[in-house]
Amino acid sequence: MKLLDHRGVPMPSREVAPQARYMGHDRSGILSMRRAVTRDVKVDVREAASRAFALAFDFMQNSGRIAGATDQIIADMIGPELKLNCQPDLASLGYDDQEKAAWCRMVEREWRRWSWNPWECDLEGKASVQEMLDGAVRYYLAGGEALATIDFLGRGDRRRYGLETGTKVRLVSPHRLTRYSSPMEGWDQGIYHDELGRPMSYRFRRSEGGLERDIDVLARAGSVAQVIHVMDRGATPNSPRGITPMAPAFKVIAQSDQFADATLTTALLQTAFAATIKSPEPSETAFEALQQLNDMDGFQGNKDLATDLMSVWEHRLDALKTKSLSIGGDTSQVNHLGPGEELELHSSATPGPQYQPFQMGLMQEVARCLGVTLESLTMDHSRANYSSVRMAVATIWPTIARRRERIPSVMAQGIYEAWLDEAIGTGRIPLKGGYQAFAANREKVVDAEWRGPAKPSADPYKDAIARKVQLETGQTTLKQIASEEGRDWEEDLDQITREVERFREAGVTPPHGRMSGGEGAGPLGGAADGMREPADG
Repeated sequence: MKLLDHRGVPMPSREVAPQARYMGHDRSGILSMRRAVTRDVKVDVREAASRAFALAFDFMQNSGRIAGATDQIIADMIGPELKLNCQPDLASLGYDDQEKAAWCRMVEREWRRWSWNPWECDLEGKASVQEMLDGAVRYYLAGGEALATIDFLGRGDRRRYGLETGTKVRLVSPHRLTRYSSPMEGWDQGIYHDELGRPMSYRFRRSEGGLERDIDVLARAGSVAQVIHVMDRGATPNSPRGITPMAPAFKVIAQSDQFADATLTTALLQTAFAATIKSPEPSETAFEALQQLNDMDGFQGNKDLATDLMSVWEHRLDALKTKSLSIGGDTSQVNHLGPGEELELHSSATPGPQYQPFQMGLMQEVARCLGVTLESLTMDHSRANYSSVRMAVATIWPTIARRRERIPSVMAQGIYEAWLDEAIGTGRIPLKGGYQAFAANREKVVDAEWRGPAKPSADPYKDAIARKVQLETGQTTLKQIASEEGRDWEEDLDQITREVERFREAGVTPPHGRMSGGEGAGPLGGAADGMREPADG
């Protein structure tokens, strides 16, 4: 069959060949109206990073929710302390397992003593290493990167300030690293790269004596880093600089604030004009009617009627002049109403039922971008239950752990390596073979893990029972469990050993160990005396 035109003549047929292509379904033109170009990520970072840094810091300083989310992210990633857990390979230096464990405990004690002393670790003598790590995460959230410089004070300066160590750290704001770029010279956004693309020096803008000037700092001094530059390079591949991770949520954050401000303004206006007076006083239409009464011919008594109406309104106006109405003043009371008037009180209709769902939708997008749960961002747990909290934590926690490994852990490792280099070089921390052995095996000696707070739990008791079952069935280890909770299982074992010895010295059954026997006995059957559940099971 063929289609016919208005003259009955068959219309020519057009066969449209089927096509398979991306975005071929955009018949409405929504995607075609969205401007997008293909270029290197570093170009986008260079053009937007400075403005994004300013906006991010503005939100962090002036938005209660964003400020709270920032504190929550820092607490999740670092907690009270990012703990050092030495993991060196000292077998080639002649250490057995016991000697290695003792060396690691000594290093960890010395590191904690140094890192928590601002006068020793900070070049300006103000912040501990843990506070610097907090600042590094805050700078990362605002600028997508964090920087610190490593300085070394000579003997004279150490004597002047009464210092034991020379290694000092200074946290640097990302906006202090210039955006100077010159591809011909090798400079890209304040970083000089060699022919392989490796960073060789950084150009910082420092304020000295009230004057701003540029200073070039070498990236490394031998094997020790002088500039520690951390960022999530997976988020901005092939870019030498980073950008705030909250950049995709800027519009939504601003919309949420604007929506809240507009709603509040409407509610205030409705509250201010919540009381009205319904009055029968003459309107423009009534005065026109009176004029028509005066002009009517053939109607007996029209002029007298108009005069009487004017007399009634005159009495009402006189009453309004002599009496008063007060709402919201010092007396907060209604004194008198005019004749025929009625006071009507109105309730505020804002925010309406649509406010909360829409605002929560905006907050969900912000929470997803920042890497926090919706409950953490809004502090609203009214709709949360055990299952939803577990799912939310399970979804967010990998993001927290990933960021911890890429930002504060890298910063802490860089500072630790510089500190350990000096400590071994000066003999404060002994090492078999001395500094020469350390220099030849640097990567093996400085290897370490950095442990933050444990994964949050919706029900610690249920989680403890699950871990108990996993241990008994061989599905996990004490090392894995301790690592998830930010602890060292060997330190736990040493402490438990000391506690068991003290309990036995006091003649008290120690509480540590597996309890079995009786109903639901474990794989070992009956437990030792004093360790049975139930007591005589």
